[in-house]
Amino acid sequence: MPTRAEQLNPQSSPEQIDIAISATISKLVKEGREQDQAVAIAHEQARKATGKQLGKGG
Repeated sequence: MPTRAEQLNPQSSPEQIDIAISATISKLVKEGREQDQAVAIAHEQARKATGKQLGKGG
């Protein structure tokens, strides 16, 4: 099943992106990923789904 970050699209608002990234991080940590790994994965999934540069300097 796709994560919330993977379900985003180019029209997703910044608020939707933030919520999806947070939900994805939580899901990945519960599945056993390390926190830093979960953060990186969630941001990468959101970037791919939206086509937007995210995070610092984005």
